[in-house]
Amino acid sequence: MRARSLVLAAAAALLTACSAGAVPTETDSAFAGISTSNPRDLPLNFEAPEDGRPGPNGGTLLQPISAPIEDGIAFRYGLGHCGLLSPVDVDGSYWDPIEGTTSSGAPLDLAEDGEMINATQGAIVVIGDEMRFRTATGSVVRFERHAGEKEFPGCM
Repeated sequence: MRARSLVLAAAAALLTACSAGAVPTETDSAFAGISTSNPRDLPLNFEAPEDGRPGPNGGTLLQPISAPIEDGIAFRYGLGHCGLLSPVDVDGSYWDPIEGTTSSGAPLDLAEDGEMINATQGAIVVIGDEMRFRTATGSVVRFERHAGEKEFPGCM
């Protein structure tokens, strides 16, 4: 009975933190306890990328081509040369960055932070329709799965 009470209290605290606008971290979600210290290589996909087509906002519309990966397993990943503006194609989907935190837990400016606007190496973990990217310095970006094709600016 006591264990159930502790679980309910932890769930209530998480709901309170999320509704107050707190940025979730790996320690308060399904990502808790997942190590990114020894990531695997992403599976190879031998499908050739399409050329894309013009998008409504002046960019290029592309379809994702990445191979499926296992949920809850860390994989090596590097952002493209335009950082988060580059295609993030993992697990058969493109991904949209939602928010991030620095290694100290401060909010991360996804549009201005040097790690997020350049080619940055790290590790990714997917669980369902959510993904986390951890950089070598400990910054964490949370992503949500993007359905279907996605438009990318000219910086590809």
